[in-house]
Amino acid sequence: MAPALAQPRAPAPEAGKLPSACTRPDWPPEARRYDLEGTTVLDYRIREWRIADVKVRKSSGWPILDAAAARSLHACKLKIDATRPHHSAVQSVDYVWATTGGPSARPQLHADSCASSPLFSGFVPLDRTPTAHDGVLVRFLTNGRGEPFNIRLEGRVTDAALAEHIRQYVQSCRFVAANAPGPKTDAVYGRVLLASPSAGK
Repeated sequence: MAPALAQPRAPAPEAGKLPSACTRPDWPPEARRYDLEGTTVLDYRIREWRIADVKVRKSSGWPILDAAAARSLHACKLKIDATRPHHSAVQSVDYVWATTGGPSARPQLHADSCASSPLFSGFVPLDRTPTAHDGVLVRFLTNGRGEPFNIRLEGRVTDAALAEHIRQYVQSCRFVAANAPGPKTDAVYGRVLLASPSAGK
């Protein structure tokens, strides 16, 4: 029987920091399916009663969530009010992406289940460190047999052959359902560690 998935709620901007004309962003369907969470901190200005210069000050760790927050902020329709300044200094707002009931328990890696490979030195579950020269951030779903599928690589990996090897390596790993109370998910994320620096080259 498949585990019950946690129900996400739309992220709420930190109180008092977002113009009242702005609405909460929709949770991207793919992010909802992969049970992605985090906090996106955006900087912005108001120019001629419009939101401008939106930049990510601090990433949630997931570009798909950061992009959704930025789109929502850009879409704000501010009311023209001649009694108030139509320009502003840089302001910031936090979007907290979280599921109802707290973080979901994720499947756990079965020890030593990942295939031995000269390219990789291991897989670290729940490591959200961005893709860099020493490792690649991945996210995926698991089926009832604990097998990964729908594997997504986060960040810039320009070597197509390396990207395919990463997917095959992750597919060799096996996971077991979390033995914990509360909401559960079949989604996993983590970092594939490279045996030699290669990603992004």
